[in-house]
Amino acid sequence: MGVIRGIGVVVVVVFCVIVFTPISNEASRYFTVGSGIQPSGAIVVLGGGIWKGGMLDNESLRRTVHGIELYKSKLAPVIIFSGYQYDEDTNMTEAELRTKLALTMGVPHDAIIKEETAHTTRDESIRISALLTSRGVHDVLLVTESPHMRRAKYLFERAGMKVRPAPSDNLTVAATSPGERVQLALRLIQESLALVYYRIAGYI
Repeated sequence: MGVIRGIGVVVVVVFCVIVFTPISNEASRYFTVGSGIQPSGAIVVLGGGIWKGGMLDNESLRRTVHGIELYKSKLAPVIIFSGYQYDEDTNMTEAELRTKLALTMGVPHDAIIKEETAHTTRDESIRISALLTSRGVHDVLLVTESPHMRRAKYLFERAGMKVRPAPSDNLTVAATSPGERVQLALRLIQESLALVYYRIAGYI
């Protein structure tokens, strides 16, 4: 009983530290990859997810808008939207929904490429890198959320791309409420475990 009580106390203390101190923010500061935005051969916007009814989820929307901003700033001549998830209400994939938004915001159709087959970040890196290499493109502005950037960058570099990180957020600064700090801590744990698995599997 004493051991169980002790474990409970430790759990409560750890939870309080995560919630009420900036420890998650500090961990994120060392874990995440800084922005390296500069002109490149292409902008690659990784998949994020969609909600029923043909809506991009919050993260997918942030990535999409950031990618469009980079394109409108003339940092690359082409933008690739990834996203295989399919919405039955609109009969559109995430990549198609993103394309529709980009067209609405003034991105020309011939500057957009859709990737609708990749189901994982590794798949995205392999398929998109192969597509770009065939077009003579070897450097990209990579758009994804900040905790995911490290793993995505490793994978695209492994696939032969020169990667310039263009995070769609800065959670190190933005996560200030207790709920946001817990969410950030969970994402850092998730990405750390994914990195360990990818290294063991030989993906990076």
